[in-house]
Amino acid sequence: MRGSRGLLLAASLALLPGAASAAPYTVITYNLGLLEVFGSDFVPAVNARTLAAPAALSALASTMNPRLILLEEVWADAAADSISRALSALGYAAVRPNVHTAIGLTSGLLLLVKAPLRVDEWKFTPFSRTTFVDSFARKGVLEAVIEDPADGTRVALVATHTVAVDTDGGQPKDRSQLDAILAQADQVRAAVSSRSSGGALPVVLLGDFNVGPGYVDDAWRRFIGLEGLHEATGTGPASRVTWDPGNPLVRYGGYPKEPAAWIDHVLVMDGGGKVWTTRSVQVLMQEPIGELSFTPRGGAPVHIPLSDHYALAAELELSAE
Repeated sequence: MRGSRGLLLAASLALLPGAASAAPYTVITYNLGLLEVFGSDFVPAVNARTLAAPAALSALASTMNPRLILLEEVWADAAADSISRALSALGYAAVRPNVHTAIGLTSGLLLLVKAPLRVDEWKFTPFSRTTFVDSFARKGVLEAVIEDPADGTRVALVATHTVAVDTDGGQPKDRSQLDAILAQADQVRAAVSSRSSGGALPVVLLGDFNVGPGYVDDAWRRFIGLEGLHEATGTGPASRVTWDPGNPLVRYGGYPKEPAAWIDHVLVMDGGGKVWTTRSVQVLMQEPIGELSFTPRGGAPVHIPLSDHYALAAELELSAE
């Protein structure tokens, strides 16, 4: 979410044998927008959406069979635990940085990895530069090495959720926000370079970047300026909007006037003699969830999706050069 959009990660990854042509696997990144600020919902209906999230995410995982899911803005320990328990029944193991600020906010990141894949090792590093608003949470960079024990294939994962940027027509209005996200982009790029070990490992980078094509372009170009790092595009809809003013949770949320934008991303980098190919990209979770609704002040009940963001899924394959 913007504001809450300002804070990272859900993605899913299936690492496959390094054959000349490997079967595909899906990764998903999804910002759930479960943010309350001093007891008030920043995005509407936080409690109702938190209760609905485990079943809705289980249904998504059952349908898409992602091998790695990165969720962002899962701030509360209880919410992370309930989602992790629900997904564990489908074979997912959870990774969540154990960091808390003075007001109880965390990184918001929850990584779910489906067996037989396993997390060989991981670490979380808070951003060295942020804004006053985002300093109430503990955003940063989650790095991991994911291994397929069947054949020893290893992939580096870098996940993040960066600072929110207020804009006018897609251009940043606050220089301090722009400076912060440029610094965060440099920190993310450094993590990608480090994790790739000089090209020894292929890399997946994903999360809520709060920037994208046509939206805060200076910062977006900083993210994708690392040689060899590129967006997973593939086939799919021409419009990949993940932040949509048509979403009622945006319309009635904290940033109703921000323009539509593609700000949630999956990027890849080849390495270790392996090459990424993107088969398709999909925008998901756009529709209302069951009877989930909220009532705007002075209005009638409105049916809502699970989040003010939509999920982004990329079907990838990793094959030998």
